[in-house]
Amino acid sequence: MKILEIKNKILMLILIALSNNLYAQNDTILGEAEYRKHYDCRYEEGNILIVQKKGKTLDYKTAWKLSDKGFVIRTEAIYDLEFSDGKRFKSGVIKNITTDSITISSTMNENCAKYEGIKYELFTYPINSIKIARFINDRSLGFFTKRKIEDKFDLIVQKVDKAKLCPAVLTFPKRNNEVKVCHYYLTSQGYDILFETNGFLDYMEYPVNWQ
Repeated sequence: MKILEIKNKILMLILIALSNNLYAQNDTILGEAEYRKHYDCRYEEGNILIVQKKGKTLDYKTAWKLSDKGFVIRTEAIYDLEFSDGKRFKSGVIKNITTDSITISSTMNENCAKYEGIKYELFTYPINSIKIARFINDRSLGFFTKRKIEDKFDLIVQKVDKAKLCPAVLTFPKRNNEVKVCHYYLTSQGYDILFETNGFLDYMEYPVNWQ
């Protein structure tokens, strides 16, 4: 994909997100109508999870990156989380946040599960069982920034008007105009966009920035 095409698509993505009328589904799809039929993701009231460094104050409205104050977990986005039972979800989508629990998928979608040789399923944990969050620094070398949550961060559930970070829907001209659902993934530099091809996850070339 040419650099100009990618830049144009990122611009289109931001404009769509600002319209607050973004939809999603968990697989590659044939077009907009089919996409809306399979999965409906709307920016509506719900819970977010503020992971706030003890002694700091984190403003969730501007917290779109990892900082020394912490980070925010939003439903429908991807986070690399490890829980108290030792289970790690490297590409799990946050499906629900309640006042005391968090639900995460085993991987991004069913195609990814087949590719990884695992079952696609949802896991629900008490919020205080989140032990470690990882944020990739270098994709090629696999370096991560690690945050140990226990005793160092406060976990605050906040009800907000627009809780979900709905996936982007992008058309890939060089793949016969295939339309893909692309989830946001929090890295150490901010949110990147992940897309799936036959179960394999890859990144868009440019990160996404919110002003």
